[in-house]
Amino acid sequence: MNTFKTNKGMLLCLLSGTLYGLSWPLFSGINLSFLAWGAFVPLLIFLEKHRGQFWKSMAGSYLAMVVFGCFSAGWLFNFPEGKLNIAVIFFAEEFWITMPFLPFFLLQRRIGFDRALWMLPLLWMLWEWIYLGLEFTMGTHLSAYSQSGNPWLIQFIDITGMWGLSAWLMLFNVLLFKAFKSAGYRIRSTEFIKKTAFIALAMLCIPVLYSTYAYQRASKQSQAALKVTLVPTQFPASELSNPQNFVRIIEETLHRSDSLAFYMADIGQFSDLYLWPETGVPYQLAYSNLGSLLFEAVSDWQGALLTGCRGVPGIQDTLDKRTYVSGVLLSHKNSAPEFHHKTILTPGHEVIPYHHWLARIPGFPVAETSPRFHRKGTQTEPLELVTRDARKFNVGVSLCFEQWYPEVWTKTTQHGADLFVHLAGEGWYGNVGFQAFMANVTRMRCIENRRQAARCANVGLSMFIDETGGIHHQSKPGSLQSATADVTALKTRTFYSAHPSWFPVAGMLFLLGLLGYFKFFPSALTHSPKS
Repeated sequence: MNTFKTNKGMLLCLLSGTLYGLSWPLFSGINLSFLAWGAFVPLLIFLEKHRGQFWKSMAGSYLAMVVFGCFSAGWLFNFPEGKLNIAVIFFAEEFWITMPFLPFFLLQRRIGFDRALWMLPLLWMLWEWIYLGLEFTMGTHLSAYSQSGNPWLIQFIDITGMWGLSAWLMLFNVLLFKAFKSAGYRIRSTEFIKKTAFIALAMLCIPVLYSTYAYQRASKQSQAALKVTLVPTQFPASELSNPQNFVRIIEETLHRSDSLAFYMADIGQFSDLYLWPETGVPYQLAYSNLGSLLFEAVSDWQGALLTGCRGVPGIQDTLDKRTYVSGVLLSHKNSAPEFHHKTILTPGHEVIPYHHWLARIPGFPVAETSPRFHRKGTQTEPLELVTRDARKFNVGVSLCFEQWYPEVWTKTTQHGADLFVHLAGEGWYGNVGFQAFMANVTRMRCIENRRQAARCANVGLSMFIDETGGIHHQSKPGSLQSATADVTALKTRTFYSAHPSWFPVAGMLFLLGLLGYFKFFPSALTHSPKS
């Protein structure tokens, strides 16, 4: 009998992890994001049944997150690193995602399971906010991303950011669990079906109404636009990592860009900005005559080029041999390139997390200034682009991994960016649904800040995105098809971009207020029995 109960409990955890994993936007042409609205209900049933058993509760929660990770992060194992290192990263990530259940367990021991449930949405959201600020996290597992393919639903993140969406998602799960419990845990009961319908209507109504308002407001905007041409590439990771291919990679991309520019000139059109992916220039401009060659090209185009570039040296500390991963803007209006140095580096691949502190440990094998890793950029100012007709645009630049971190976009918006370009290098992860997932995250960043963006990728998806997350002029996936479209410059800041931490801070204060109330008024806990 005990074995049967244990197996049944494991099945609940496995079911939660599977439903949550299936909700992730990784499956081409299939949107199962609605599964996340109730994916945690089986796990909550398990936690309630074992509410006094710490290790069993945490083990069940971790099992659910590992199963979830097999869906949402299986692409990690396509990365060209040692599989053991990837496995360590994978299981560590699922451990961190399990962490909100630790304070939840402690709370339910103090105030009861049912009362603690009402705090779970805030605990979940606050941990994700804290988690994203840690240097060793991947940033890809945040629950709000399960809804990234639903712009019709998530327009309210221009007020709350993705943090409001995380809390909304967990509240949906809590309400469904309570409905299931009140119906005697009978999924086919009329009472549960009626309550589920009412909860779904209540939870979806306000977001959908706000989305309707957001779409109507966006359709009325008419401002200056920058004409942008995307030049996507399809170089596999094996080619990008081989220095013998570097010259050929640049020559091929430059030849295609030249052909596009000359064709447009023949029909009396010009593009203000050409985009190459993050992997567009795999070494520094000082190498050979590369810089002068690209400046000559943009002069011929009467436009500008914005591309990813590696190996950009620092100029302030000659003892630091690390180089930057950068976005570089070359314009026929400027004699020198402008740089955006990547501010969020991939842990373990581009940077050692907390290397500044680890390097102080006697005998630590990698010096902080070792050229094996990259230097982190510190500036989020947009790059100024002057067009051939003397119009000025402030272009925010986001490089690959940076888009997982909303603060990069909000800070750049605060510094005056009126449009964005996102340069991606997604050939490292294989031909998986992760590419569509990455594109959906870019769409979320556009909604949060109400900025339009041009997205140019190697292997991944290249497209134009409006301020509501809508896609237009998308290049055919897996092809070298270019695309040209206008990107409108928008000046208005959203409440979220002006106050990016307001929702987590407000949630934390509210949570602390509740805990203080229960601390100083313990009699409030005795009005109804704990459960």
